[in-house]
Order: sequence, then structure tokens, then C-alpha cells
Amino acid sequence: MSGRNKGAKLRYDRQSDTYYLHVTVKQERDDPQAEAEGRTVLGVDRNVDGYLAVTSSGVFIGNADLFNHKRHEYERRRGKLQQKGTRSAHLTIQSIGDRFANWSEDYLHRVSKEVVLEAVTNRCDTIVLEDLKGIRERIADLSKFQQWAFGELAQQITYKAKAEGITVEMVNPAYMSRQCSHTECGFTHTQNRDGDEFVCQKCGKELHSDYNAARNIAARYLQNRRNSGAGGATNHLALKSGTVTGSGDSTPTASRG
Repeated sequence: MSGRNKGAKLRYDRQSDTYYLHVTVKQERDDPQAEAEGRTVLGVDRNVDGYLAVTSSGVFIGNADLFNHKRHEYERRRGKLQQKGTRSAHLTIQSIGDRFANWSEDYLHRVSKEVVLEAVTNRCDTIVLEDLKGIRERIADLSKFQQWAFGELAQQITYKAKAEGITVEMVNPAYMSRQCSHTECGFTHTQNRDGDEFVCQKCGKELHSDYNAARNIAARYLQNRRNSGAGGATNHLALKSGTVTGSGDSTPTASRG
């Protein structure tokens, strides 16, 4: 695999007097047989609580609780400084605002990097996310900051994936959290999920609810391809224990340490 520089972004943290350089590198993947053999797909469930991203391969990435805590701390400090109303307080607000913005973007940068690394490790050609338009009702109750983070993470995953030659696709998220991702089941019910726990009321399958959703996200994309006639070659879904084809045949894959 070879690479070449595609651009860089320089950010300045006024509080710590530190510059951060984010460099985007285009990776050329040496896998001419990828299309002929079908696509290996990684589903990713994004969240604003628990973990920021959970993959269909069973990797939990980013501490959403820490992310929200940092935001609340910033809001608390800004509120106290606004009450003072002095020029010094105004300058401090600007300083901590810049610092928090840089921290937030850098944290999402690291999360998105881990997501794409997981796709590369599993030799995935496609990363699948929930369509933001399709979950508008779900995110309507979130703060503007959380909505921004949701969209920003998708954007960062997209441009990093592109640099690795990996495409990013979107699917309708309807019933992802309620449907059993077990290949031979697929039963959907409101009682299947209880917080972080998913227990299928039909087959008894037990999974972390976000992991279950990530599996469903990838599976729905593959189903859409089959329904559209674009599935031609054998397609694979990257799971914790390996990959599984649409027919349920599984292949072990190496896990990342």
C-alpha cells in the first residue's frame, strides 16, 4: 500500500500556545481483485452517549460521556464568565471556546481514524453509516453541539475513508435498534432493546444494543445491493468473529490487538 500527501490543516490552541497539524494522505490500495470478489462491508453505529462509534466487527470507539462532560464544563465556565461582563472575562471566553473547539475536533478526528483503521484491518471496501436525514427525528431532541458532533464524525470518517480508497454509504436507520441482527432471525420488536442490552424476544440472541445496530446497518446495505441487482459477486459483512456472506457462510478474520 502506497500513499501521497493530499493536504494539511493547521490549527492554533491559544490557551496552550500550541499548533496542531492534521495531514490527509491518499492511500492507494493494492487489491485489484476486490471488485471481482465482491465487497466487504463495515457497519458503524454513531451515538451521543456511551460510545461515539460502534462497529459491526465489535469495536467500541470514543467515550461519548467524556465528550459531553467536556461540553458541559465549557458551558459552565462560559456562564460564570459572562456574568462578570468584563473585557478580561470576554477574552477568556474566547480563549476557552477556541480551546474546546480544537479539543472537540481533534477527539472526533481520533475516533474517525480508529473507525477507518478498523475498516482497513478487516480489508473492507465500504463503511456504512445511518443516513442523517433518516434519523432527523431521533436527533431532534439533541443539543446543537451533539447534532454537530454526529454530522462531523460522519464527515471525518468519509474523507479519511476516501484517502484509503474506501467508500462510505448511507442507509435508512428505521428499526435498526429493535431488529435482531442474527442472520437466521431478523425479528423486530420494541422490547428487544433495553438501554445497552439487546435480547431478541424470539431467538434469545443477546448483544450490546449498539453492536447489534452496527450489524444491522451493514446487513441492510448488503440487502439493498441484492435487491437492486448490484450484488453480483459474493459480498461480506465484517463481524467480530470474521466475515459472513449473505447466505450465512462465515470466514474468520484476524482481530486487532
